[in-house]
Amino acid sequence: MTDYIRIKVRGYHLDQRGHLNNAGYIEFLEEARWVLFENYSADQFLSQHDLALTLVNININYRRPSFLNETLEIHTKVMRIGTTSCHIDQTIYLEGTNTVIADANNIFALMDNATNKAVAIEGKAREKLEQLANAL
Repeated sequence: MTDYIRIKVRGYHLDQRGHLNNAGYIEFLEEARWVLFENYSADQFLSQHDLALTLVNININYRRPSFLNETLEIHTKVMRIGTTSCHIDQTIYLEGTNTVIADANNIFALMDNATNKAVAIEGKAREKLEQLANAL
């Protein structure tokens, strides 16, 4: 099971060709990740511990253009929590269908905000991410 949100494609999301701009996909994917973290209070946990999950790699496969007034479902799932990274997969579907608009593989590093350096995912941080992964 995955966590998901719905977003309607608006005119300001479109490029000159009339379809969703590639930057729009990135924004939609980020919005879905933020909602996931908020739904499970991961954003609060990270803030309280002066930590951040920082995107270090994203690979997006664009499968089909998206157009004005289409509603998209962005599904997000924590796939793997390693010793230093967390892998999150996302798929964008045309609402109510199995039509894949795009899919993305994201890799995050856990960062200590005080030192601005990556840290091991262990202890309470690992527990929080595992809680998030297992809740889906």
